[in-house]
Amino acid sequence: MLTIDLDELRDKLKPIIGSVDSIEPIGNHNLQRHLVYKLSSGSKKHVIKLYYKKNRWNREVASLKIFTNTEALVPKIVDYGIFDNGLEWLVYDFIEGELLSQVAERLSLSNLKEIYYAMGRQLGIIHCHKEFDFFGSMDENGRSIQGFTTYREYFEDLMSRILLELYSFEHENLALLKQAETQLKSMYSILDEVNKATLCHNDFSHRNILVSKIDGKYCLKAIIDFEQSVPIDIDKELVRIYLPLVEKNKVLAGSFKLGYEEFGNINLIELSLKKDFYNLHMGLEICAWAKEVNYEYYLEGTKILEETMGRLMEYK
Repeated sequence: MLTIDLDELRDKLKPIIGSVDSIEPIGNHNLQRHLVYKLSSGSKKHVIKLYYKKNRWNREVASLKIFTNTEALVPKIVDYGIFDNGLEWLVYDFIEGELLSQVAERLSLSNLKEIYYAMGRQLGIIHCHKEFDFFGSMDENGRSIQGFTTYREYFEDLMSRILLELYSFEHENLALLKQAETQLKSMYSILDEVNKATLCHNDFSHRNILVSKIDGKYCLKAIIDFEQSVPIDIDKELVRIYLPLVEKNKVLAGSFKLGYEEFGNINLIELSLKKDFYNLHMGLEICAWAKEVNYEYYLEGTKILEETMGRLMEYK
């Protein structure tokens, strides 16, 4: 497990937010990516995020800065930087609320419809706020790190790194992974049609949506965790979020679409054409990291590959 000396952390925080009265761990420390703590300093409450995985801090800082003074419901940055030991950190205001993943099952359909409308609206704001002249990672000031001016360049580089990690350990279903890789690469021409670089959250899910109860019902309070946000093809995110929702619950999908289309357009035909491609990518990406971290999720990744390859074989 990642650990840090909390007394030392208090000392580092004093010139940033003043004396720290209490430090409470929050977040998924078991994933070994970063440490997150709720801080109390007098009457004020903050969150500090300590990044142990590279190329996460810069993305989150840049994204939160981009959405300052906009309609996007995101945490407000207090300060950010790099400690003397090289540890990247971000302090932002604490937002009272619960994760949607913790309360969704007990909410009424009418309440969920309101939340999904707000979710769609927020994702529309994120997607349509700004276009970029590059694809891929950005530094903390929103400037390109990798220098990719085409989406295909970015995606091929991304996949080369995913595959390197994927084949660095053994798999019982190696044949499936190889077949999925070959199939994915045969479809790369679809990337040449993407000419708009748009910021995507890339982890827009119930576990990153804060809600709070007001007058007997839950309302969306904030979208959190922008550490994977980069300018890419927005259809990649919509394939992952909207299409499964259409299959699972058309009522909530309709509410989400109404909110989203206040700002942008969901092209169902375009998404359907890209569905298999992005599902293959998602399955391979999950299998590349999840086996030793979350084996159930690893199995979900292989299931996505099996179902997608099965469907593609039926087409032939």
